[in-house]
Amino acid sequence: LVTYGDMLRVPTKNGSIRAEGGNYKMITSPFECLQTASSNPDKKIVFFSVGFETTTAPTVALLEMGVPDNLYILSSHRLTPTIMEVLVKDAEIGIDGFIAPGHVSAIVGSNAWNVFSEKYNIPTVVAGFEPDNLLMGIMDVLWQLKDGKARTSNVYSSVVKPEGNLQAQRLMDKYLKVSDANWRGIGNVPASGLELRDEYAGKDAKKVFELQEIKEDRIPGCICGNVVLGKAYPSECKLFKKVCSPRNPKGPCMVSFEGACNIWYKTN
Repeated sequence: LVTYGDMLRVPTKNGSIRAEGGNYKMITSPFECLQTASSNPDKKIVFFSVGFETTTAPTVALLEMGVPDNLYILSSHRLTPTIMEVLVKDAEIGIDGFIAPGHVSAIVGSNAWNVFSEKYNIPTVVAGFEPDNLLMGIMDVLWQLKDGKARTSNVYSSVVKPEGNLQAQRLMDKYLKVSDANWRGIGNVPASGLELRDEYAGKDAKKVFELQEIKEDRIPGCICGNVVLGKAYPSECKLFKKVCSPRNPKGPCMVSFEGACNIWYKTN
């Protein structure tokens, strides 16, 4: 099993691949899979490929290059605009504005966010990750709220174009199809995931190894779903800092260094 570091920390009902001495390798780039597969021709290598459009693009680029016969893809990619629309439709959350993620926008383009300003009248600004750029994005959202006129603007134009990365989009459409997908802490969201198209079934680990989906058991006391949706603070969770910590994560919000609970734990 080859995957990113965060995934090796995700708790499962069947235990840990690390604790059980499983054969795995942590990578930072999908292209490392090629070397792993080539160096182990007698083994079947499964690349557990996860993430939003930012990591989807390298995965399909890998497929376009051509992968060794012993390398298979287990796709668990997710679509950012789709899940953001779920937030908009939840009246309890009450979204006032969006800072659209810069790296995702570099792939999908700033035009991908027009639906939020045009259909839902929500100010949406594409911004990067540097403090000054984020502040520009926040200021833009606040001005739009003050004026009462929503639009989609881009303060990260040095990286993000209106149309996005057309080559990456073409490859994503070539190799992947939209599917329903489960989100930890949220549940099943229609048309929010990406899986390999049927014509590439020979490289789809889910089909080749006849993998069965395991129903997620909710962790008693964990409120990660509400934290992700902005309905609760991490500190409101009964598990937070008591049995759930970055060293011993119980829910997905604590697993990743970018997770809300992980950040809250380290800064509060």
